[in-house]
Amino acid sequence: MLAYAAGLARAWPEAAFQLVHVLPSPPSSSRQTDDARTRLLASLPAELIAAAAGRTTCSVEHGDRLDALLRFAVAEKVDLILLGHRRESRGRRSTARRLAMKAPCSIWLVPEGAPSTLARILAPIDFSPRAADALQVATSVAESAGLDELDALHVRFNPASVTFDEYADIEIANEHEAFALFVAPIDLHGIWVKPIFEEGSEVSTTVLRIAEERGCDLIVMGTRGRSAASAVLLGSETEQVIVASPVPVLAVKHFGSHRRFLEVLLDPRVRQRGDQRFT
Repeated sequence: MLAYAAGLARAWPEAAFQLVHVLPSPPSSSRQTDDARTRLLASLPAELIAAAAGRTTCSVEHGDRLDALLRFAVAEKVDLILLGHRRESRGRRSTARRLAMKAPCSIWLVPEGAPSTLARILAPIDFSPRAADALQVATSVAESAGLDELDALHVRFNPASVTFDEYADIEIANEHEAFALFVAPIDLHGIWVKPIFEEGSEVSTTVLRIAEERGCDLIVMGTRGRSAASAVLLGSETEQVIVASPVPVLAVKHFGSHRRFLEVLLDPRVRQRGDQRFT
């Protein structure tokens, strides 16, 4: 995860990075806190130190890990939480999934073993305002990483509605028209957004299949869909993607009350740097 953070630090040279270590119980003395902070600093890879020189601070919190991270995010007005995580064990909710539901900001989740690359992005959409926010962030990330295009996936939730070829042709034409209307007001930052329309009874399974088929190394999703029938986003579908995805997932909180992450991505100093793809 720290190697991945180094890539993000290179892509966003204006961003500050706050590293947080959570102790299970309150420290017995200030020396214990200082020792924990020293160990954290010593564990940082050289590439992260070089990439985020002068922009990195370390903090030590205590208590329940989820509660401590949430407290820190609120107190420090954090724009984005970058979290490494293991696949979820049976019968237990992972910190990653719970953070995605409760955090006041967007969450970038990096599963264990994921490569620190950013070369192809998949953005599932359901034509909702939250999906529009997520797509705008996805194109901002793509531009900052020096990409030219990304894939936008819409999953037809009820494939049984297609009963004959002519009807299927009409439905596909309507989808392309709906997509054109959907992206028209969105600032796509010069990124070519390629629509993909797929049928699938399980949205999360379809998202993961398309991500694998197209070699995507980041999935960008909003945090709530507009209805159960089209919920690409947080309810059960996003939770399943977070748990099962072998590639990183950026869960974007709906903007309005908290826009700072989007504002960072839209900073002209970030957008005018040229090709900054990281590997």
